[in-house]
Amino acid sequence: MFEPDPSIRYIPASREQVVALVESINQPQVSIPGKEPQAVQGFLCGLRNQNGTFSIFASLFLPKTNENVVYASDRREVGMDEYRDVEIEGLHFLESMGFMLDNLNFRNLAQAQQVETLKRVPLLQEPRPPSSAPAGSSEARTSERIARLLASV
Repeated sequence: MFEPDPSIRYIPASREQVVALVESINQPQVSIPGKEPQAVQGFLCGLRNQNGTFSIFASLFLPKTNENVVYASDRREVGMDEYRDVEIEGLHFLESMGFMLDNLNFRNLAQAQQVETLKRVPLLQEPRPPSSAPAGSSEARTSERIARLLASV
């Protein structure tokens, strides 16, 4: 089960730690307790820990306030044998909120693409104060994700 963890604002993971990265290709309207309902973006990130275990986090990015709401599995660190089960649980968690998800196949990307991907995923970056984004930027990001999804089919 995934529960919100308000102590986690972002995941400062290195490129080598990231095992899997999944992002939403849509932005459903989501109501999070204590936050203004808004269209959000969803992410799932699987990480290899230094001790050889794995952790999986789901995240909702709230563009109006430029913040992440991070959800952690109740099984914070799992072995390789449990990893896939927890990952599927995280995918179902995000899908239950209306997200359509795209596996970025992070480990198969070239190193330069991995670096660029880490820079653009809000879950993996320290949140910045809200700024006024240029009109249409959300639509451009959505179009980019849809084009990437179609190209992968």
